[in-house]
Amino acid sequence: MRPRPTALGTVLGTVLGVAALAAATLPGPARAQAQEQGRAQAQEGVQPPLPAQADALVAYVTKAINDHDIAAFERLVNWSGTRAQRKRLTLYQIRSGFGRPIRQASLEPMPEDGLADATSRGTLKANMPVTERLRVVFDEPPVEGDAPPTSVFLVGREAGAYRIALLVPTGPPRGK
Repeated sequence: MRPRPTALGTVLGTVLGVAALAAATLPGPARAQAQEQGRAQAQEGVQPPLPAQADALVAYVTKAINDHDIAAFERLVNWSGTRAQRKRLTLYQIRSGFGRPIRQASLEPMPEDGLADATSRGTLKANMPVTERLRVVFDEPPVEGDAPPTSVFLVGREAGAYRIALLVPTGPPRGK
């Protein structure tokens, strides 16, 4: 059984991973400076910014799944309007992808009517504007039909960064 990282180890791993990804795209001296800055921030416990570019989002989610990094997902998900039970269910669904080999992860445009079925009854709505969806295809045999197991995340932008959106209730819980 693989040892689980500590909370501090998870945060440091996330900080260093995102900093390394961002720094790898910079030329020469700027890359070295960005890498050093990332290490300094990790030691201070500073959270890196959320991904602002499509390829950075795909890398962030892929790394979080491969590293079993639930803290990275908790930062990425927009939890506003979410009830405790929905949060537990969402985290359970995210953890179900941990340890599974990933065949492909890609960001794709959200169809115009992509949320029509989920919102048609008027009891659910997205907690932020959804513009894209992130599709993670696992490298496993199909369970039903011809398609391999897949996780799909609703994605939007908030303050210039990508966030995972959730469907939240439009009104109070039943019986209240």
